[in-house]
Amino acid sequence: MPHAAEEKHGDRLIADWASGAHLQFANDAARERYQARAQLIVDTIRLQDTGRIPVIPAATQKFALDYGPVTFREAMTEFDKTFAAYVRQYEDTDFDAYAGPEFIFPAGMFEALAWNRVRLPGVHLPDDKSFQFVEAEYMKADEYDEYLDDPSDWVLRKYLPRLSPMLEPLAQLPPLRNTLVFHQGLPDLVLAAAENPGVVEAMTALKASGEAVQEWYEYLGRLDQDLGGRLGLPRLLGAIAAAPFDIISTYYRGWRGAIVDMYTQPEKMKALMERLLPWQLQYGIDGAKALGHPIVTVYLYKGADGLMSDEQYEEFYWPTLKRLLLGLVEEGLLVWVFTQGKYDSRLHHFKEIPPGTCLIHLESGTDAFLAKEVLAGSQCIEGNVSSALLAAASVDEVEAYCLRLAEVCGKGGGFMMDFSAFLDEAKRENVKKMIEVASSPPAGRLMRERPCNGA
Repeated sequence: MPHAAEEKHGDRLIADWASGAHLQFANDAARERYQARAQLIVDTIRLQDTGRIPVIPAATQKFALDYGPVTFREAMTEFDKTFAAYVRQYEDTDFDAYAGPEFIFPAGMFEALAWNRVRLPGVHLPDDKSFQFVEAEYMKADEYDEYLDDPSDWVLRKYLPRLSPMLEPLAQLPPLRNTLVFHQGLPDLVLAAAENPGVVEAMTALKASGEAVQEWYEYLGRLDQDLGGRLGLPRLLGAIAAAPFDIISTYYRGWRGAIVDMYTQPEKMKALMERLLPWQLQYGIDGAKALGHPIVTVYLYKGADGLMSDEQYEEFYWPTLKRLLLGLVEEGLLVWVFTQGKYDSRLHHFKEIPPGTCLIHLESGTDAFLAKEVLAGSQCIEGNVSSALLAAASVDEVEAYCLRLAEVCGKGGGFMMDFSAFLDEAKRENVKKMIEVASSPPAGRLMRERPCNGA
């Protein structure tokens, strides 16, 4: 870790990102818009009272695609159409940043591997439905020791073959740890590959999947250049890291398996979280450096109120999450903590992280006014405008709620207006009203002048 007196790597990333060093601006006006918006976001996270509430999008999915219109199937296969839809959406809505189609993955990445962890539009689902994640028990209850002993071997010969029929032949390879010196184990390894044509087919499938990702990354880069370099919109989403408990409960054991493990083998579960922690920390740091982006996003899946008791949260969930956040902050990075579900009883934990370093996303189930009360002077909060409100309410109802958010949560700074979740169904006039309320002078006056009573 860097010494306190030294400039941290995150400090340089923040300066470069806020200046738009990675972009080619269309003109001076675009550069000025970008730099003003990026600095506003940084200053708001750092709890400065700017007199202005930034308006950011957690993500716009179907809401953006409807500007095409583009189906979800087309969004995963026809990138030029999706590019045009997102550009039209952001030209029509005056956000202070953008979140693009980073979570509308390329269908080819999954299809080349017959990836069984997702259900795809146009394959398993109608064309106009989003892909669905399939949670299952991909790690067996008796495999903790095997994972802890040799994680890479377990991933290569157990985990990947369970996720893809195209990768099942990898299970027949000998452990790579046997290839320790010049000849030891090498004949067994290459013979297993030569005698099993499925191994070659697996490599071919991985290559095809990778080519789909390469095309997708190129299109995301073009979109960033247009939205950032022409419209002056900073990209919000950078590197991603995961809470160790969520990796086990969402990706490995499944929620049911994780619940059982908390009671039947808690120490092995904790040992695995300890093993995962430094990898996730380094993954977030390396990703921030590679992308040149100072904000690392941590999506929280299984920590919401009601999913476990306060005692279980403090025993299993928070310890490694806290150290992950502290490690990222120690590098000078900013962290977008994307809570999901009701988080009222967990909010106070974020006060244990140095102030002005995290942006805490709130879904509509969380009491935003309580969050402001608990975290004022500690962490910036954002979100809470519910998708249901934006989809079904009148413009007047949206205005009334957003004015109240601006009045209470915006007082003194440390608040950004945002949706409560990824935006699919919404009335355009309602989204524009949310933006107008946050960015107009009346909201600014309320933010500065009215008392914050949470009522």
